[in-house]
Amino acid sequence: MDQQTNYKLKTDFLISSDVPLNHQTQTSTLKSIYKKCNGCKRRRKVFNEIDQICVQCYKAKKIPLSGNKVIDDFIKFTLTNYCKKEGGMEFVPYEKFKDIKFIAEGGFSKIYKATWIDGPIVDWNEKKQKYNRYGEMTVALKELDSSENINSRKLNELKIYYNFVSKWKPDKEDAKEDRKSRKNYYVNISDYNNINICYGITQNPITKNFMIITKYYDMGDLAHYIANDFFNYIWYNKLSILHNIASGLKNIHDANIIHKDYHSGNIFVVYSYSATTGDLGLSKSAIESLDDENEIYGIIPYVAPEVLQGQKYTKASDIYSFGMIMWELMTGRRPFWDKNHDAELIIEICDGIRPPVVTNAPKGYVELMKECWHSDPNKRPT
Repeated sequence: MDQQTNYKLKTDFLISSDVPLNHQTQTSTLKSIYKKCNGCKRRRKVFNEIDQICVQCYKAKKIPLSGNKVIDDFIKFTLTNYCKKEGGMEFVPYEKFKDIKFIAEGGFSKIYKATWIDGPIVDWNEKKQKYNRYGEMTVALKELDSSENINSRKLNELKIYYNFVSKWKPDKEDAKEDRKSRKNYYVNISDYNNINICYGITQNPITKNFMIITKYYDMGDLAHYIANDFFNYIWYNKLSILHNIASGLKNIHDANIIHKDYHSGNIFVVYSYSATTGDLGLSKSAIESLDDENEIYGIIPYVAPEVLQGQKYTKASDIYSFGMIMWELMTGRRPFWDKNHDAELIIEICDGIRPPVVTNAPKGYVELMKECWHSDPNKRPT
């Protein structure tokens, strides 16, 4: 893993001054010089010789701290590493949210809908020496179970997202218009990379659990959308959504990340013809070795047979899951909806059983779907 994405990097954030960036030195000049920053310890342009602090660390001081060293060190790292502005995270005090409503519960978390009063960071206001913000917006808060004493491992979703954004290269033409307005581009960045944006983290004052802040989608996840509106769902929209899903998965894989829990419940519908991929909590680097490598996660019908047999998750296992999502879009049902998700189903999947192809689809669709769920991972498309 390269230096930019080494999340085990330990830095000492000794930031000691609130002097504005335009504060004059004893020589009454603002001449930028490269020196070792007292904050991030990197050699950067320092804007005053008194404090010897770089602009990134100065700005990071304007973000509230959580009081948890693991979180605060990570937040500071994303703000001062400066790979990309879009990857910066923040800790947001809970009182900055209103109208908080419980909407769902997952295997390791609870999901809430909330209104973020100030909204996310947009850019830096040089005159006021503070961040400009987007303004009021609806977000989702994902409360991580038993996270009061959170460790680095439980921050995996934020780390993976930061890793992804650090490596992702946007299509300049696609994002050209919104780049003119930093406000729109930042909030809508998931429209271009098809991965749900993570803004940072907050903490539930009652449970003390930490909550990841992400974009909220009124239309919900793809599984419920298909189930509730399948017969009004034309093939043009299905293929458009499938294109978004494929684009998101390609972007993840291009960043050398494996999703590991890829199913329609983790894909969010933006419009009737577009979608974005979320829930990177179980994802990992394709070159990273984890202690729980042999553990199986996810919903059985979407898990590749080789994984069910104890092999490692790979990019090819994500492609298998993609094939099952194709079947779901084609039929309006979740794969193996009529079977118990038990050991017997696992054995049948490993023996080669797949959902029946019972409907007509555009030319080439079924052939691609079957390639994706091929028993041999090496014969699946990439």
